[in-house]
This record gives sequence, structure tokens and C-alpha cells, in this order.
Amino acid sequence: LCQPIADATDNELTADVWPLLSIAVDRFDGSNSRTIHPTLALWGPDAARQNALVRRLSAANGKELLTVDLSKVIGENCSPQRAVRLALRDARLTGAQPYLRGWDACLTEDGAPADGIMEEVCAFPGYVIVGGTRIWYADDLTRLRRVYAFQVPKPDYQERVMLWSHLVERAAGISAPLASAAELDVAGLAGQFSLTSAQIEHAVAAAWDQAEREGRRVGSDDLYEMARAVSNPQLGLLARKVTPRYTWEDLVLPADQVAILRELVDTVRGRPTVLMSWGVGKKLASSSGVTALFAGPPGTGKTMAAEVIAQTLGLELYKIDLSTGVSKYIGENEKNLERIFHEAATSNSILFFDEADAIFGKRSEVRDAHDRYANIEVSYLLQRMEAYDGVTILATNLRANLDDAFARRLQFAVDFPFPGQVERLHIWQTLFPPEVPRDASLDFGLLARRFELAGGNIRNIIMGAAYLAAADGGRVTMAHLMHSTRRELQKMGRLVDIEDFNANSHM
Repeated sequence: LCQPIADATDNELTADVWPLLSIAVDRFDGSNSRTIHPTLALWGPDAARQNALVRRLSAANGKELLTVDLSKVIGENCSPQRAVRLALRDARLTGAQPYLRGWDACLTEDGAPADGIMEEVCAFPGYVIVGGTRIWYADDLTRLRRVYAFQVPKPDYQERVMLWSHLVERAAGISAPLASAAELDVAGLAGQFSLTSAQIEHAVAAAWDQAEREGRRVGSDDLYEMARAVSNPQLGLLARKVTPRYTWEDLVLPADQVAILRELVDTVRGRPTVLMSWGVGKKLASSSGVTALFAGPPGTGKTMAAEVIAQTLGLELYKIDLSTGVSKYIGENEKNLERIFHEAATSNSILFFDEADAIFGKRSEVRDAHDRYANIEVSYLLQRMEAYDGVTILATNLRANLDDAFARRLQFAVDFPFPGQVERLHIWQTLFPPEVPRDASLDFGLLARRFELAGGNIRNIIMGAAYLAAADGGRVTMAHLMHSTRRELQKMGRLVDIEDFNANSHM
């Protein structure tokens, strides 16, 4: 029980919903004792905005606020009806405005309140405000007391910009080190992270906590780090998180492929402007998602490119290997993939589907029920990708096997060619860490000419040679690189020509 005070932050959080809510409330001035006040049902994913609305409403009415979280009260020893009855009894005794949070705990599977609940609500002589995540209907009981439903969605792009700016300015005014919205990339944060208002507030506070602890100024990197941290972490239970290690300088690709990758990044960054500010999303785009296909032989840089994109955008990257999970997903219908997409949407992450041809191949001819079910699964997945508002990157070794329906949903397609001699030399030079002790006789040009290898194989060879050197003198020599190359070729099942590894042939 408290006396609510609506501050500037509450005003920012409720700017879009408050006019409609206040108009509805103003119709009932309470002067007539026979007035039956409506139930105000707030619903949506942003609980902090709901709380701000209730504080603002109670402050405007000059009433104390009694807040009860039903999700924490309802249990084995307390039914939904009893929890609501006790909460409204206390509101009567104190003359406070009741606010019942966690209303979802009172709803049945079909979305209606459990038996007896609406009778308790209708008996209360004033407003009853309830808040939950989903819309609900009171069936025929709505004629006893009107239910005014107000959706409280997550902030859109413009609202996120205003909220980031307001919270940054507020934090800068309260504590050092000082910073301002003008100094920080609030527009980029608002565009990349579709967060709730509470998550944004937590991210700003955590960024200031970290900077103060380290005795420095807050930077945009701090806010990006905390925005990632407050995003839903459950995706890590369904997919493997990849920590980006590479930059644009590490990519060894033709200029046109690099240009496509940069266009992809620009598209992700430009979504708020194009889809919202310019209105393109109203008619021409069904979602704000960006889908790309990376096609090429193994080891040609598809995963590296995904890491570069994630690094550039400041987003988390999660990798799903479909070659090991396809049968599981089909056997357990669409639930696992739906969970992946759902968690990705709330975690603001990039989904990287590796070995995508395992499930996105041309749909098979239907011979039995299993084939029919598998085709339904593929169709569902394609539709889910199209509806997903995040970034989806699919990697395949066999582009020719991709389904036509899938190809129509692509915004970008990048071919990763097998590297030629010049590209292989660049890969050798780029991947070899400068900190690793090396013999002066290392000849990357010879390795590039003699062995036709992709970047992934070259990376394995360098790692193997480093381990050999650590156990044999502490300096990488050509002998170590040659030995590691021979082991890599054997692992690949390729014939090994002894002359290629002759000691005199690379002197």
C-alpha cells in the first residue's frame, strides 16, 4: 500500500496509452454512488509500462494504491477466487485503488477468468485494475461490469529512442561519470534491441554501475553490453552461443561478396528509418526481419562472416546445427523450433542455422505419412522465418538443393567461393597470430601454392603446428606446418603425395 507519485519517467513510459485510458476514466467521476465503474484490463509484455500507467492513474485520482501480485499469491493453499476476494477486501478496508498484477494466473486455458473471479470483481464498488500479458474475455459477465482492455505493448522504435535518451539523461544527472544522450548511440541501441521499458532501465542502470565501479565515463559499448545482458538468456539452452572473434579485415572474400555483407549490415541498421519513419513497413514488408543465405564449401568463411556481422551490429550470435537436430525437431513437431524463434525474438539475437540444407532441401515426394509430416514441418519453418523480426542467417554447402519457396523468402544470398592461390596466401598471413613465435624460414607462399585448402583447414593446420612447436622448441617451423598439413589432409581423406612433404622441396 503506497501513495503513488508519477514522475517524468512514468510520463515517458505512458505517453501513447495514457490519453485513451484517461478519457475512459474521466467518464466516471464517482459523484453518483450508483455508478458501476469498469474493470480496466491492461495487457501486454511490458509490465513496467503497466505499473507506470497505474501509478499515474492513482496519482491523478489522489488515491492510495494497493498492489497485489496474484502470481505470487495463488497456489495450493489459495485459489484464484480467494486471492482476488482477499485483495479486494483489503482495498475496501483501506479505501485504496486495487491493482491486481499477474492476472494471467487467474485465467483458464481458453483465456477466460476462472470460476467465481468476475463475481468478486463486479462486487467491488470502484475501479479494479488488472494487469497481465495476454488479452482475456469475461464472457456474459461483461454486461454486469464493463471491461475496458488496453494493450500495453513494448515501446516501438521512436518510443525506445525517447526512453533511452530520457533514462541516460536522468542517470547522467544523478551520478558521475557524466554522459549524455548526445554522446551515446541511443538511436543505434533503439534500433538494434527491441527491449521492454524495464529492460532498458536496467541496462542503463547497469552500465552506470559498471562505469562508476571502474572510475570512468559511460560509453556506448557499455550500453550495448548491458542491452545484450538484459535480453532473454534462455536461448542459450536451445542453441550454442558464439562469441565473435573476427573483424572485416579477417574476411578473405571477393569485393562483391564483402559489399553484400556490408549491405546486409546497413539493412539491419536502417530498418527503423525505412520501415517505421518512412512507412515502408505498412504495405511492403510483412516483418522487419532480415534473412540471408551463405552458400559455399566447408571452411570458406560462412561462420566467420556471421561473426563479423554480429560483432559489427553488437548483437548476440547463436548457432543451430540442423544436421544433428533435424530428426529430433521433426519427431517432436514444431515445438523446439518455435522455442528457438521465440527466445531469439526476446533476446534480440542473430540466428545462424548451420548445415541448413539438412532441412531446407527440396521437399520430397510424398510416399507415406512421414514424408507428408516432414513437408509440413518445412513449410511451417519457412513461414516462421518469414514472420521472425530478427536476423536469420542460413549456411549451406549445397545451394542447388534449396527449396524454391525458401529462396523467395531470402533478402540476401552470398556465395563463398573456394579460395584461389592469392586468397589462400592472404588467409595464411591473416590467420597466423603475430604473437606466435615463428622461424624466419616460414614460407606461406609455398603453402598457398602447393596445397589447395579452405580457410577452415588452414586454421586447423596453424593450430596443430602451434601445439607441435610448443612441445618441440617453442618456435613454429616449416617442418611443423608441413607435418600439421599432412595430418589435416589425412583427416580430410585426401591422397598425400610424399614429394609435397619432402624436406628438400621447401628449403
